[in-house]
Amino acid sequence: MIKLYFGNPTAIIAILLAVTNIGYMVWGYIFHASIQKWGLLILLLILLNGVFWFFANIRDLYSNSIVYAVDGSVEMGLFSADSIQSILYWVTSGIMWIAGIVAIFKPQYRKTIFYFITVCAFIQIAFIEGSRIRLYNIAPSRFNYM
Repeated sequence: MIKLYFGNPTAIIAILLAVTNIGYMVWGYIFHASIQKWGLLILLLILLNGVFWFFANIRDLYSNSIVYAVDGSVEMGLFSADSIQSILYWVTSGIMWIAGIVAIFKPQYRKTIFYFITVCAFIQIAFIEGSRIRLYNIAPSRFNYM
């Protein structure tokens, strides 16, 4: 199980970013009463989440899944390009970006939008990381690339 998160440098960076992402969301929730710049917090959350998923996609060989779906010239990554994990990631990411754009024009809703984006990001992390753990327990040979 340690291999899942510490199997290579990219996996280590991804898990550190995931912990940072969750810590940032919890920090925003705990200190909500003293936060003045919700727009900046929303921007930082979206950017931090994006950096985390950049490394998570590299870690899970997602680019291979896309190439595999297009022409089959490489072996598929951890999750297929049309898997529920991919669909959930892209839908929630789109929702988060749209919510961030709405926050630009509706400053009175920024605190609520921050919480909404936090829920979306947590669902992404929990579902995909949970799927990785489940897949590792079912087919650990899929992780031989690490």
